[in-house]
Amino acid sequence: FSQMANPPTQAPTVTATEAGTLTVFYPVYGEGEGFCANDPPTDHGLSSLDGIVTSATNAECCTKHFSWQKSGFCFSQMANPPTQAPTVTATEAGTLTVFY
Repeated sequence: FSQMANPPTQAPTVTATEAGTLTVFYPVYGEGEGFCANDPPTDHGLSSLDGIVTSATNAECCTKHFSWQKSGFCFSQMANPPTQAPTVTATEAGTLTVFY
């Protein structure tokens, strides 16, 4: 395997996006109530993500690791957190885009 151009690793490999964030989300414990992040693990005192279960989305990470939070803190840290009620958008004329 070591002779391969991209040999397999023991842990999932993580690639960075242009903004310096990762393409996966991981749980951050020990900083308040805990939340999910996709910034470099070194920002949170971690040397790597070896052995840490990652998720494809922030919501998936919050559900997997912080569903016990009554405050919903993990979800509140998302760029576009989910709401308890459906959100409605308006058109130019001021009418709703849904019928009721």
